[in-house]
Amino acid sequence: MQIGMFYQIQVPRPWKATSEAECYRDMLEQVSYADEIGFSSVWLAEHQFRSEWSHSSAPDVSLGAISQVTKNLRLGIAVVVPPVHHPLHLAARIATLDILSNGRVDMGIGRSAYPYQMDAFGRELKDATGIVDETLDIIPRAWTEEEITYDGEYFKIPPRHVLPKPLQSPHPPIWQGCSRDESFQKAGQLGLGCIAQGGPERIAQPIRTYREAIKQATPVGKVVCDRVIASTEVFCHEDRKKAFKRGAELIDWYRNQRIQRDNTVWKGQDVDDVPEDYRWHYDRSALSRSQKDDTPSIELIERGDYCIGDPDDCVRFLKRYEAVGVDEMIPLFQIGPITNQEVMKTLALFGKYVIPPCSKG
Repeated sequence: MQIGMFYQIQVPRPWKATSEAECYRDMLEQVSYADEIGFSSVWLAEHQFRSEWSHSSAPDVSLGAISQVTKNLRLGIAVVVPPVHHPLHLAARIATLDILSNGRVDMGIGRSAYPYQMDAFGRELKDATGIVDETLDIIPRAWTEEEITYDGEYFKIPPRHVLPKPLQSPHPPIWQGCSRDESFQKAGQLGLGCIAQGGPERIAQPIRTYREAIKQATPVGKVVCDRVIASTEVFCHEDRKKAFKRGAELIDWYRNQRIQRDNTVWKGQDVDDVPEDYRWHYDRSALSRSQKDDTPSIELIERGDYCIGDPDDCVRFLKRYEAVGVDEMIPLFQIGPITNQEVMKTLALFGKYVIPPCSKG
């Protein structure tokens, strides 16, 4: 199993004028170091309007900078959100990033799990799935055909040469964000890589469904990406008591932010207006709002719910994902109020003690 990195660019309050800039500078230092010590990839989220939780609204721009300070890391977006982009823009920007990175790009696709990000762009929930499906039709063609036309419900494209073309041949791998069981199966049927969301026990059966589906895939692109990645929150220290104590502070912040998210992203949405293919997300958010988990974070860490502890703790935790079929873990190292020094320390411990045993299988 490979070990990469995942960033949401979390910027906790209180803010100062340079808070965002410092987080971005720290990220460049961190990924440059990770590139040297054996990490496999770096993935950035795309979120709009998510104060504190994620200031990563232009991940392709960030990855363009990262491409110039790294040589080996794969560069992924988990995920671009087609309902807020035109597919021709996505095709051109990802292709440009692939050129600048010398062919190291992976593109994840997702429709967004809630209306909060889409409303401001004039998109409605009922259109999200159709927009994603048409985008998946258009982008591989834009990357591989000299000239394309398209006549869909959401996009009408007259004959055009879409430039530039990506460096990777036939094109960069395409992935799909998967949370519902149905999305795992759909990703497999379309020949897409699977960005799995959930704990190892939760995603075990959906991964098996994905593997069966991809055996009979009808690919949307020119290549099948038969791989599964997943993410988790991480903090590592040689002294596990110190790791637990500091980790609990970080997870306290993280859990509070999730509560704020669930209280925001469906605000003002009438349940009767939620499309059927979004009811799972709506119900999950509603359940989270109504059933707050008051278990102290330190207890959750001690019982093994998070990848927090000494290097041996982290290896044992990550192996649980490997056991259910995950090919690569992309942990979130930069959690809220964590310092750059703490992230660099965790990366160093991973490079020396966690990546070697995980990569050996």
